[in-house]
Amino acid sequence: MNKPPLFTTLFLALSSAYLAGCSSTVSKVELTAAQQQQLSAERAGHLRQTHVRFNALDKDEDGYISRAEFSRSGDRAFGYLDTNKDGVLSAADPKPAPRGEDTRAEQTKAEQNRQQAQRAAQPRRERLLQMPTTHSVQGMLAMYDSNNDGSVSLAEYEQGRGAQFVAVDSNRDAMLSYDEYVSEFAGRLDQQIARTANNTADSN
Repeated sequence: MNKPPLFTTLFLALSSAYLAGCSSTVSKVELTAAQQQQLSAERAGHLRQTHVRFNALDKDEDGYISRAEFSRSGDRAFGYLDTNKDGVLSAADPKPAPRGEDTRAEQTKAEQNRQQAQRAAQPRRERLLQMPTTHSVQGMLAMYDSNNDGSVSLAEYEQGRGAQFVAVDSNRDAMLSYDEYVSEFAGRLDQQIARTANNTADSN
C-alpha cells in the first residue's frame, strides 16, 4: 500500500521547515548561502528516496516492513555484490553486472543516451551530502565493516542488519512502520549534515 501523496508532501514540508530552523546553526560554521541551499536540496532528495525505499521493501503493501521483508532485501543486496560468491564483500570483488535485462525500445535507448550525453557535457556540481548505500561495496564497508578490516563477512553483515532493524523498531513490535523508518534515517541524515557542514566550512 503506497503512502498517500498528501502524507509525503506534508513530511517534506516539515522537513523544509526543520532546515529553515537549522539555518542559524549552519551559518555558525560559515557555510556560504549556496552551500546551505545545496545541503537543503540534497536532504530533501534523500528523504524522497526514503519514501521510495520503504515502498520497495514493503512487498505485501501492508504499510509495514516485517523482519522477513527486511532480511530478504538484505540477502539480495549482499548476494548481488558478492560476485565471487565467497561470502565476503571487499574491494577485490569484481564489479557486478547491471541488474536485469535492458528491455527499452531502441528509440528510447537512443533518446536516453542522448540526454545522458548532454548531462555529462555540462559541469556537474559535486554532492556535499554523501550517505553510504547498500548499492555499492564501498557503502557496505562504511555501514557494516565493524572490525575495520576492509571486508564484510556474511556473519558480520547479518549481525549489522539485525542491529539496524532493532534500532529502527522504536516501539519493539518487530515491524517497521513508515514513521519509524523515515525518522531513523532522518536522524542519521542530520548527523551527516552536521559533519558535512563542519568539514565544508573548514575547507572554505
